[in-house]
Amino acid sequence: MEHSYVRLCTLRRGFFEEATGADCEWEAEPAGGQTAPGNCTNMIEVLCLLLGRILLLLIGGYELIWRFRERLNALVVRWSYDYWLSPTARDLHERRVLADCRSQLTKTPQHLVLVISPMDTGVDAVLLRRIFNYALDVGIKHVSLFDRRSKDKGYVDLADLCENQGSSFKWPKPPTPNSPSKVENSPKNGQKTNGYVNGANGSHSTQLQLYQISAADGHALIADVCRELYEKRETPMVQNLLQQKREALTEQITEMLDKRLGFVAPEPELGIIFARQTCTYGLLPWHVRFTEFHTHPSGRHFDVETFANILSKYSRCEQRWGT
Repeated sequence: MEHSYVRLCTLRRGFFEEATGADCEWEAEPAGGQTAPGNCTNMIEVLCLLLGRILLLLIGGYELIWRFRERLNALVVRWSYDYWLSPTARDLHERRVLADCRSQLTKTPQHLVLVISPMDTGVDAVLLRRIFNYALDVGIKHVSLFDRRSKDKGYVDLADLCENQGSSFKWPKPPTPNSPSKVENSPKNGQKTNGYVNGANGSHSTQLQLYQISAADGHALIADVCRELYEKRETPMVQNLLQQKREALTEQITEMLDKRLGFVAPEPELGIIFARQTCTYGLLPWHVRFTEFHTHPSGRHFDVETFANILSKYSRCEQRWGT
């Protein structure tokens, strides 16, 4: 009986040390077959550790299966879409889908913003060029890109992307020492946008105006404007704003933010976020007050049907204003 008890204690001690990775001292069980309170506590700790590890394994397995499913779906769709169809057939298919979508829309956004999360690896220059063409075909006039990735993680520079795109995409030229600043190139009466003329009357449907937003264009600009207003708090201009309604101060701050931003664009009505969760990552807070965001999970294939589906959802959405 004594040998069996020693063997049982040894097994329990080895099981606990293997589960926790720590050396522990065990107390002898009292006579009469009763379990000491300390031993019960140790067993509960072992069970909790085991349950925690099982939960971590389940979460890791779910993440692995989810990523594998998304990659497999993207591979199958891309293979059937890009390789089985010729470029001409694919172009005709996209135009037909976009034409059907445009005929069913009750409203079309004038400004589309694309937000790419820092961890996304599926959005590249090829996909962005396709999205720009989709937007141009349905009548969207402005597209902004907010790429939070670093250059070694897939960051896309619109200046390089639009260099060989002809006149379909409008993008500002690199500044020269004798060229005016971006603020001086700001639109006047709707005639100019980012230094490029929008046509004779300032409106057109054959060109797409592109903007690139950086991480420094968000909260950092708001901090600079607030700091400047605080430093000028004793001036007549700021004192006059404080005596007026709140809307006057808001308009002044918005105007100062637009000047520092370097371009003036309408507030985006629609945004597409390429991420696992819905997050704007600090995107121009004063610009997205009424923007409707749609999240496209990272790793999932994005094609013309996806774009048309997002536009259809936006068209069915109705914003209600309280009184």
